Amino acid sequence: MTEDRRHLIHLLYQKYYRELVQYSLSLFDYQPHHQQDAEDCVQETFEKALRHENDMQTVEEPLFFLRKMCYHITITKRRNIHNQERILGFPGSLQECNPPDSRDLIGEWLQALENTQNKQALLRQLTSGERAVYEAYYEQHLSLQDTARALDISTGSVRGAAQRIRKKAAALKLLGI
Repeated sequence: MTEDRRHLIHLLYQKYYRELVQYSLSLFDYQPHHQQDAEDCVQETFEKALRHENDMQTVEEPLFFLRKMCYHITITKRRNIHNQERILGFPGSLQECNPPDSRDLIGEWLQALENTQNKQALLRQLTSGERAVYEAYYEQHLSLQDTARALDISTGSVRGAAQRIRKKAAALKLLGI
């Protein structure tokens, strides 16, 4: 990038940064806990502007171009945050909370299955794919990602199989098996 273009982006950043942060924050309904999210969206807006500088040169009003980019970035971020909050059941992000190991108490029970009758009863309930996940995830103590790599499946598939295994194990535990 030429020095003139770098200088132009720097001037636009100085001139419109605060205004774009306020605009982004307004899209977050001015909720103070989204201040950092709004700033991140504006930063991403300027990074995108650098990548699309040729488009930006054809626009008469750069603020309009930047606001449009900022709008789309902020709305996408807001949607992602909303989905995380819906999944978690409370406001916050996945990075901010440190949930306990997803293997939980049923997972501990699964790992501690020494009674072969209990283990055999569970294994009989599992599909072949679930059995493979059980062996890698619970017996070999591989992480979600390592289990997915080892079995050549997605992490979502591993997570789903682990949830089904826990449900089946919980049912067996409730039955006293």
